Amino acid sequence: MSLGSVVRAEGQVRVLIVDDDPETAADTVSVLDGCDSLDVAAVDDPTAALDAHAESPFDCIVTEFEFDGTAGLDTLLRVRESPNPPPVILFTRLDSEDVVHEAFAAGVADVVDKRSTDVKLAVLAHRISNAVVAARQSAELDELYAWLRVIAEQSLVGLYVIRDGRIEFVNEYLSNLLGYDTDEVVGRPITDFIVEEDRAIVDESLRNRDHGSVESMSYTVRVSDRTGELTTLEITGQRAAVDGEPVVVGTAMDVTARLESERLLRRSERLTRQIISSLPDMVFISEPTELDVVYINDQFESVWGRDVSLLYENPHSFLELVHVDDRDQLRRAIDEMFVDIRDGAVDEQYEFEFRFIPEGSETIRWANARAVPLLDENGDVTNILGVMSDLTERISHERELAQQNARLDAFARVLSHDIRGPLSVAQGRLELARDLADDSHLDHVERAHRRITDVVEDVLSLARDGRSVLDAEEVSLADAAATAWEMCSPNAGHVRCEVGELPVVEADESRATRLFENLFRNALQHGRSDRDDASTASDDSELVIRVGALPSHRGFFVEDNGPGIPASIRDHVFDSGFSTKDGDGNGLGLGIVRQIVDSHGWIIRVANGGSGARFEVLFDPVGEAGATD
Repeated sequence: MSLGSVVRAEGQVRVLIVDDDPETAADTVSVLDGCDSLDVAAVDDPTAALDAHAESPFDCIVTEFEFDGTAGLDTLLRVRESPNPPPVILFTRLDSEDVVHEAFAAGVADVVDKRSTDVKLAVLAHRISNAVVAARQSAELDELYAWLRVIAEQSLVGLYVIRDGRIEFVNEYLSNLLGYDTDEVVGRPITDFIVEEDRAIVDESLRNRDHGSVESMSYTVRVSDRTGELTTLEITGQRAAVDGEPVVVGTAMDVTARLESERLLRRSERLTRQIISSLPDMVFISEPTELDVVYINDQFESVWGRDVSLLYENPHSFLELVHVDDRDQLRRAIDEMFVDIRDGAVDEQYEFEFRFIPEGSETIRWANARAVPLLDENGDVTNILGVMSDLTERISHERELAQQNARLDAFARVLSHDIRGPLSVAQGRLELARDLADDSHLDHVERAHRRITDVVEDVLSLARDGRSVLDAEEVSLADAAATAWEMCSPNAGHVRCEVGELPVVEADESRATRLFENLFRNALQHGRSDRDDASTASDDSELVIRVGALPSHRGFFVEDNGPGIPASIRDHVFDSGFSTKDGDGNGLGLGIVRQIVDSHGWIIRVANGGSGARFEVLFDPVGEAGATD
């Protein structure tokens, strides 16, 4: 739609004089030309004036009323049919008021008396200037109004004007939202289109604006069209004045789809949070450039034993609970992940496995953490989604299976070898005793049977002591050690056992006693036999077994002054079936010790005893897992 150029008030004013009296026309042109802002020309009849204006438009036409006794004003006023028509001023002798009335009725801009005086011509020049300014302002307003109509008609939001609660104006967009034609909307109360439940909102808003207590307001209401279909509109309004009367002007936007999308999004977020909160795994979301937690579910608090607020305040604070042996490695892995992201070399997934100790606990737990970079449509990382799973039960189960398999291997080895040997001895000696009638062979049968009994008890112990301790009670380790020595001492000979002060701990009393018993038997078997091989009978060769507490009562030790354990085999002494005594021992004793220790959550290690073997059992395993000296 073309509206033409906007007429400016600045510059020269082109004036056309229309008069069939050459002398009067010349005098008028001469005077008006003396004005700085006027550029004056003259013609002698209305038709010529129309042609001149059509060829080169004028800003104002000054005309006589009659030409050759014929009224030419009607002909001249046809100039109003042209674009941006100039004002027409009647410049004639005012002998009758009827002429004035007729001229204004015909649409002239002004009337000036033609009686020839310099004052009249000055008045004419002034009137010309006023008429041109008024005409240009009118043209600008008309053009502005045309632009406003285009804007209103093409607007993608509803526009309205309300006066005294009634609609004065709506654009087509808003009338379509209301479901009516524009002429059906204008003049009706705005509340006619508002659902009854929301009318109070509109009434209150209009009342506040009418009273001047609120200049502008924004609210959301529902409207109903003629079919009853509901549309939600977001209304904004501004108090204004037109001709001194208050009105409300504003906009209306259809937000039905937006509000529905927001509702679905909130529902989706709520469901997502509920799903994430119900997961057994810990789920968190971090900023993409560094570890900065923006969301974490409640599993962190239940698994790690620490309030989630601490993680929001300091995301790296969880590292304090990571096992000391895994902490630096995990920190480096996290830093490397963010370096990859900053360098644009991001992997699809990052995975970390580590141990941690929950707040207020002494139990080591295993965790697997997977971090997945979330990408936008441009492939840029927007966030990091992390999932951490507690692997403790799985790893414990795997270890139990491995231990069970090891025990099964040991059972098979014992049954196939350790029992077969003494059984063959017993059978052979029994046949000799029968054939030779020599009862001395029965002593060998009895020893073989004892050997078989010991093997069976060790196998049963190996099977029982692998289970975790569930019903622990307070046990005096000194009493358990004393009881164990009583069971070993009949076969100890000249061996002395010194039991020092030991702590009282939560344990299974039967297993604790069996632990000491197997350690004592190991010392008797290895320490005494080696001394017997040395063939010395001096007091210096007496085997001494000592039991005592470690510093700060963090554990206890069992040591002897025997030959000790070579460093080359220290990593294997607890393996079931491992033995340095070929044909004399089944290699289960220290394996049973290891199982009893593990079932209590303790650890055992071979330490440097100086002159003999030394075993240390530690109650607190942090930082000591797998340690040997």
